[in-house]
Order: sequence, then C-alpha cells, then structure tokens
Amino acid sequence: MLAIIMALAPILTGSLADAFKAYEQKQITLAELNAKVQEALISAFAEVQKSQSAALAQTFASFMDGAKNSKLMRIVWAIVVLSQLGVLLWHQVGIPAVVDATGRSYPGSGTTVEWAYLLIAACLGFGPVLLNRGPGKVDISDLKTKIK
Repeated sequence: MLAIIMALAPILTGSLADAFKAYEQKQITLAELNAKVQEALISAFAEVQKSQSAALAQTFASFMDGAKNSKLMRIVWAIVVLSQLGVLLWHQVGIPAVVDATGRSYPGSGTTVEWAYLLIAACLGFGPVLLNRGPGKVDISDLKTKIK
C-alpha cells in the first residue's frame, strides 16, 4: 500500500494543488473542483497500473530468460505443470467417470484442486494473475463511481 501511495504522490501533487488553488481563488466551482480531483485520481491510478504492468512484464521476461538457460528449471516447470494438469483432469473427468461407473460416492478433494489451479497460474505467470485478481486490483472503468 505504501508503494502505491509513494507512486501516486508525485503524480497527484501538481494537478491537485493547482485545482485547490483555483478553487480557493474562486476561479472554479466546487463541482469543477470535484471533477478535477476525480480526473487526477483516475489518471494517477492509470499511471500506476501501467508502471506495475511494465514491471511485471520485465519480471516474467527475466524468469523466462532463466528458464532458457537452465535445463533443471525447464524440467521442474514441466513436471509441475503436467502433474497439476493431471490432477485437474482427474478431478473434472476421472472422478465423475468413477462415480458414474460404480454408483458410489467419491470422497471430496478438499483444496487439492484449488492448489492445482494456483500452481498452474504460478507457472504460467503469477504476477499478472495477482495484479488482476488480488487486493491491489484497480479497475479504472469502475474507479469513477467509487471516488464519488
């Protein structure tokens, strides 16, 4: 959270300071000030999102460069992805087939499937997944309604 605030501070200070100064000098109305504040916040969040996306792209590119240079890393990556795909295939196709064929119930998988999805997401680029689904998610299109 502190990183987001530190990234937003330089972007916001200039435009917000000018807007509040104009409002204090009665050059703009309260509604215009509100619109300028909303515009500044949306533009600041958009800039932060762009910089986070660029940093994630560089991180993923660095990881993939490491995978190109390390045979062990490629082998471990393939084992993890293929084993978890097997878990998901068993859960979505195998278990229903066993239940249908035998007519008996199958014990629950618990969180195994959630972990399989998580591991596959981690191997295929965890950063963008977290950025787009995690607590730091910023939806620019919905931000204007949240600011009001």
